[in-house]
Amino acid sequence: MVHSSRSFSLVQILMIWVFGGLLICGLLFAGSSDTLKILAGGDVMLGSWVENVIEENGYDYPFRKLNSVIADAQIVFVNLEAPFGTSDSAYEKTYTFHVSPDLVEVLVAGKINVVSLANNHILDFGLTDLKETFKTLDRYNIKFSGAGLNISDARKPAIFEVNGIEIAIVSYSLTFPEEFWATDTTAGTCFPFHTFFYDDLRRFKRQNDLVIVSFHWGAELMKSPKDYQIELAHNAIDAGADLILGHHPHVIQGIEVYKGKMIAYSLGNYIFGSFSENARDSMLLKFFCETDEIERCKIYPISVYNREVEFQPHLLKDSDKVSFFQELQQLSLELNSQKIVISEAGWVNLK
Repeated sequence: MVHSSRSFSLVQILMIWVFGGLLICGLLFAGSSDTLKILAGGDVMLGSWVENVIEENGYDYPFRKLNSVIADAQIVFVNLEAPFGTSDSAYEKTYTFHVSPDLVEVLVAGKINVVSLANNHILDFGLTDLKETFKTLDRYNIKFSGAGLNISDARKPAIFEVNGIEIAIVSYSLTFPEEFWATDTTAGTCFPFHTFFYDDLRRFKRQNDLVIVSFHWGAELMKSPKDYQIELAHNAIDAGADLILGHHPHVIQGIEVYKGKMIAYSLGNYIFGSFSENARDSMLLKFFCETDEIERCKIYPISVYNREVEFQPHLLKDSDKVSFFQELQQLSLELNSQKIVISEAGWVNLK
């Protein structure tokens, strides 16, 4: 029998089947053009040394080595740790932050289109800079949650609609000073008081497909969440939250999967104007939704050790990446009833 040149051997057929399967899997994990992709980063503070570096190198300087991660996300969320403003009147505390309003261009360059203002620095320079921050973010169409001119304003979520999926992002601060917490008659951040917190989450869930909750909480440089954080995160999910994102410790903490929902207790720093010896590794989290549920997450370990990266974070590779995931797995063990599975590439499947 004469074989046509178009015929395939069994080996070739198997190779086509294997590579085809890998290609399909790759496409599924990468997500289609209709996939909602939400990228979450840690603390952003654009003052001090980082301000000078950006002035010399351009607004996009901090993100040049992360463009491949950032580019396809429709929603990019961070905690904005310093207000925009030029007021001279600072609150009396050890560290006070504020930055020039023109540095909002850094957020734009990093595709950051929503921020939490619920933190312990957003009122460092009082109501004047808080109002300037609102105005500056509005001017560049960057949404925010977690602070307002009164508690009613501070409770409001940032709302997105992408590919027919409605998303509410709401932020709360459990950090001091208590004077920064908004009241019925004073401006400030949103503390999650029981009188409204759970009712709000249930209402947000009725009105939206996804509810993302950001907490500024815990203790700085502490690698494990406190008991109250775990209890609050669980209760928030029970009330309707689909994802919990934590900030404030400046270092990573473990990840918990509770009832199929992810809790990232601390994402660490992102772009932060300090040379801390303790804040070296951090992470970006990218969440993928084909429907109205978060189905998987990819973890991107990054170096934020500014003595080396000079305020330009880059992806960890090789042994550094392996070490990062080993630490994250270990930090996560105590938080989960069963071992959380993080692939070598950083994938966590939630469904």
